[in-house]
Amino acid sequence: MFRHRRVRTAVVLVISWLVLTGVERWGEDASWRSALLSGLLWGAVVTGAWWFAEWTQVGRSRGERPVGGAGTARVPRMAEARDEQTPEGQHRKG
Repeated sequence: MFRHRRVRTAVVLVISWLVLTGVERWGEDASWRSALLSGLLWGAVVTGAWWFAEWTQVGRSRGERPVGGAGTARVPRMAEARDEQTPEGQHRKG
């Protein structure tokens, strides 16, 4: 269920809206209408920041895992691997 970015984004929006509405209502003693609107506004801000942070993590958001456990090893791209080989299958020096 949480595999798709849209679902994760919707879940973050709903949870942050509920939590921030509660903070506005009971923490700031706002009316329900004001708390719902403020909670939605701040929930959208939190969701936008979270979405941007996930979007910038290109490899991790697609489910790719780093090689070598610690994530320090670099996996060559297919285009780079193709460029390193000649049509005969021999590696180029360079």
